[in-house]
Amino acid sequence: MEGAYTPLKNRTSRDINFVVVRENSESVYAGIGGAFRRGTPYEVAVQEDLNTRYGVDRILDYAFKTCEKRKNRKMITLVDKANVLVHAHSLWRRAFEEAGKSYPGIKRNALYVDAAAMDFVRRPDAFDVVVTNNLFGDILTDLGAIISGGVGMAASANLNDLPSPDLPRKGQKCRGLFEPIHGSAPDIAGRGLANPLAAIMAAKMMLDSFGEAEAAGAVDKAVRRTVADGGIFKNNSADLAVSTKDVGDRVASFL
Repeated sequence: MEGAYTPLKNRTSRDINFVVVRENSESVYAGIGGAFRRGTPYEVAVQEDLNTRYGVDRILDYAFKTCEKRKNRKMITLVDKANVLVHAHSLWRRAFEEAGKSYPGIKRNALYVDAAAMDFVRRPDAFDVVVTNNLFGDILTDLGAIISGGVGMAASANLNDLPSPDLPRKGQKCRGLFEPIHGSAPDIAGRGLANPLAAIMAAKMMLDSFGEAEAAGAVDKAVRRTVADGGIFKNNSADLAVSTKDVGDRVASFL
């Protein structure tokens, strides 16, 4: 309503700087389940939430290592729903506490996902590194993208830095898949409306993963200067005021 308070008003990058680490191979996305009496008034649908100790330990280890490298407050937050998902998320809580013993310099806390979603908006400055399961990570990363400038600004990395049962063949190596978090948006294809910055920042993340810190830093600075110079967004919106090509040309010129 007119005059109502919004906690994000006047927040800047000095206030908001957090990373979400999402487990991306398990949870309900594993596709385990089925339907009985499909298409009838008596239909029953079951979708199982898969959580393995291996998968949980793997993502927690990556999250703690990420937190160690950051310059912020050295705090990691586990997001779960352990009060309702008492079996699946008890595993996450126990593994989180055990993993934390190996990182005594990192503060840790746990939040239920509904409280975390509220705090992403109410007090985003409270977060440094967030680690969560596949389903909650899917939702919270979109919320984080909107907080930080829209999905057209948000890059993601699907990483495979640690041993994975998904790559069983000898000698097979996959560093990761780097992409914007948004979809392909076929409804605006060829119209020059899509923001290319998320795709460019995904390339920056890829360079980082290859150890090309100087090149990654150059891309990051070029994108930041493009945004800071202004003129690419319509007033009070995340929509482009110029074409996709123009934004790309500006980044390239700064690079």
